[in-house]
Amino acid sequence: MFSIKPVMPALLLAATVAAAPAAAQDGMEIVVNIPAGRLDVFEGGERIRSYPVSVGTAGHATPTGEASIRRMVWNPSWTPPEAAWARDEKYAAPGWSNPMGRVKMHLFRDYYVHGTPARNESRLGRPASHGCIRMRNADVMELAKLVLKADGAPVDEGTVERLAANPRATRELALAGRVRVRIEYRLTEMDADSVTLLPDVYARAGAAYATRVGNELRGAGADPAPVLARLAGSRGPGTALRISRGTDAPLPVREPRLPVMGAPSGIVTIAMVR
Repeated sequence: MFSIKPVMPALLLAATVAAAPAAAQDGMEIVVNIPAGRLDVFEGGERIRSYPVSVGTAGHATPTGEASIRRMVWNPSWTPPEAAWARDEKYAAPGWSNPMGRVKMHLFRDYYVHGTPARNESRLGRPASHGCIRMRNADVMELAKLVLKADGAPVDEGTVERLAANPRATRELALAGRVRVRIEYRLTEMDADSVTLLPDVYARAGAAYATRVGNELRGAGADPAPVLARLAGSRGPGTALRISRGTDAPLPVREPRLPVMGAPSGIVTIAMVR
């Protein structure tokens, strides 16, 4: 069976660490939160990895839903689909510059988790794809190894290492589907000390952004009133706001990486005052 040494989680995109979704299952589960531009890997209910990803743009929205991974292709080729956006695209052989990257994992219909060429890595963390979930090639190969191990696929470590070492060696693997994928659209993420409010990248809440935030927080068992009060007093669109514990003074934060397609703009991080 395939084995992999544990490593520290990858970079998180928000100024706070998102709490694990309450419904995370035993075994391995992959959770993508579209507004966060992040893919989390849970094992036994504990998050073991986080990766920045590109989801679909507003015109090619990534669908929410659940799937299990039953097909994985290492070093795929790419044939342009019969779609208007691909009219002038050409077939691409396997390799580092292939639009599907080094690995693709089938979710449902024509949607995949897959790698992306280095030229697209600057777009990770924000909507940029035609609906698929894109990752760095190094990240998607690491994720693929984790999935193979959790699935119990009868693939030996030497085979996978040879596929990783040879970007033109294509091989499709059949999996048992033991790894689940959940794609969500959540505007709020919580940890023990803070709440992160995320951009409405598909403008699904629109003017009712505060209402949706309140509903999500209530659904998670949290009191929305302090968060909504901070949101109402924020410095407006285009500004990320963080309020530290024990003080109302705003602190400097990094500029948000996600583009604004709804209100409010950017990532608003609010640390609950104790």
